[in-house]
Amino acid sequence: MPRIDPPGGEVDWPRHEGTLGVVGVAPWATLDFLRAFYARIPARKDWHYPRVIADINTKLPSRGRHLELGEADPSPWIAQTIAEMQEQGASVVVVPCNTAHLLFERWSQGHRVHLPHIVIETATALAELGARRVAALTSASLRQHGLYERVFDSMAMQTVELDDVEADLVARVIDAVKQGGCIPADLHSDVRVLFQRLKHDGVQGVALGCTELAALATAARSTGLVVSESNDALAAAALRLL
Repeated sequence: MPRIDPPGGEVDWPRHEGTLGVVGVAPWATLDFLRAFYARIPARKDWHYPRVIADINTKLPSRGRHLELGEADPSPWIAQTIAEMQEQGASVVVVPCNTAHLLFERWSQGHRVHLPHIVIETATALAELGARRVAALTSASLRQHGLYERVFDSMAMQTVELDDVEADLVARVIDAVKQGGCIPADLHSDVRVLFQRLKHDGVQGVALGCTELAALATAARSTGLVVSESNDALAAAALRLL
């Protein structure tokens, strides 16, 4: 891909501005990441936005099916995509999928680009909002492996876990977004009840720890919880590194 230097004058941008690579594994989640990323940039013209290389490859093996059923590991293909983006000029590469970060050590090694960790960035953003008693809404795989809980513990944050019924509700919300890009009204109502329960139990903040859950942020905040949404936290990290 061509490298285009700023001509100067009215059409200008930082000469050493980085390029962002996006390894998309789910279409709606990747589009939501891009929305969160672009929303953080105070651009007035198209050239004020950084260059983005996005590969939304829905054929990458399922992260959840690998972890739960022992099917193909997506890590080699994620690593190959990162390497290709590096060759195309990317200086920062993101993988907007929380579950994929259970495999972070497998696909992040040996690259010369910045690779922000979505779970660490999301938990850090929640800590910076002042939350110390927290809960995470995640995929079944992340819940089983306790990745958010381990990161919270490393930051001296206390985790309140969801029960099985609540975790099943989160799984249904994730499936609904994967299938149609939106959350049905009946599930929104059930999620509000979940947030009210968490607030009643002294939870101060929630991590929306799946990139299909961004639409729940408003409902969580309306119950008085502070929110860290994983795509938004990853977008902030990517922009900082660029």
